[in-house]
Amino acid sequence: MAFTKMITAEGDALTAVKAPSLPLSPLEYNRLYQDTVNNLLRQYFNTIDALASQLQINKPVDYIDFTTSPDAISHQVGRVNWNVTDATLEIDMEYGVIQQVGQEIYARVKNVTGVTIPNGTAVGFAGASPNSLEVAPYIADGTQPTVYIVGVMTHDLPDSGDKGYCTTFGFVRDLDTTGAPYGETWAQGDILYVSPTIAGGFTNVKPTAPNNVIIIAAVTTVGVTDGVIFVRPTIIQQQYYGVFNRTTDFVPVAANTAYAIPFTSTALNNGVSIGTPASRIVVIQSGLYNVSCTLQYSSSNSSQKNAYGWIRKNGVDIPQSSRITTLNLNSGYSSVLISETVSLAANDYIEIMFATTDTAVTVAAAPATAFAPGSPTANLLVTQVQP
Repeated sequence: MAFTKMITAEGDALTAVKAPSLPLSPLEYNRLYQDTVNNLLRQYFNTIDALASQLQINKPVDYIDFTTSPDAISHQVGRVNWNVTDATLEIDMEYGVIQQVGQEIYARVKNVTGVTIPNGTAVGFAGASPNSLEVAPYIADGTQPTVYIVGVMTHDLPDSGDKGYCTTFGFVRDLDTTGAPYGETWAQGDILYVSPTIAGGFTNVKPTAPNNVIIIAAVTTVGVTDGVIFVRPTIIQQQYYGVFNRTTDFVPVAANTAYAIPFTSTALNNGVSIGTPASRIVVIQSGLYNVSCTLQYSSSNSSQKNAYGWIRKNGVDIPQSSRITTLNLNSGYSSVLISETVSLAANDYIEIMFATTDTAVTVAAAPATAFAPGSPTANLLVTQVQP
């Protein structure tokens, strides 16, 4: 007879085997009594041997059956059972974490912050240890790369040297999902972003530049202590940018001479900044960048002359980037836009260059009037268009 290799709690033959009921022993030796006992024991152990051979102990099985309507389960690390509510197996893990198989994914992480990271904290990459990531509460204020986000802690993790679990996909429970801790009001179905103002926190208001935009979760249950979110970090690739101005005149010393225009102020930036000297605009990340600069010229006489503006990369002129303006209006203004798409490596820099055939030309600022704001000498926008 062939037997299917399986383990099942239903109709388990071993549980049906009962020890034989032995007769009372006589006061003196009795051969018939001894033979009866021997036969009973022999039948009992033969039955066990036969069943054991059918179970094929220590051999692979075809499947394992779990009861799908279990009684109340007492949880302990390493236990596996069927979860009726979520309709899947669940595994008991450390810190009281119970993983719903196939519905939740964890990252193994380590806390090195010096304090406990609470359950429900958005965390980001802070280093690496053997077989784990090091994490810390993440703040989406633009100071950390967007790709550093890891997920949401699914339990309190002390800084004890032990590793814990961070949810990268699935439910995180027992949270305050009213929004009150963040001065907001949340509703079921709200999309949550990583907070740009509270490390490890959330907001249902989409952040704007220079903050990171990281969709982290959705509210599935609103509650003060029994709230639930579904975590699925969605990383919108961070693109770097900078807006820079020069608000004072730039006067050339000599005609037909190239000058790099220094910038005096930063209007807005993330990952792109004024370097040293101040004519250098430096990027911290490689990528394809659009460089657009408006130069405003003024002439102190009415003779015809040309003004040139162009872009240099790492001290080398970018071919075909020059824009030429002819001026002949005394005390008037003329503007030109220089725009190029430039591939830059990390720590590369660009410069806006200027030259004129007559020193009567100035790259000039204009003051504010009663009806219009001031006009800068140069306005530069550097934006990453492809990471």
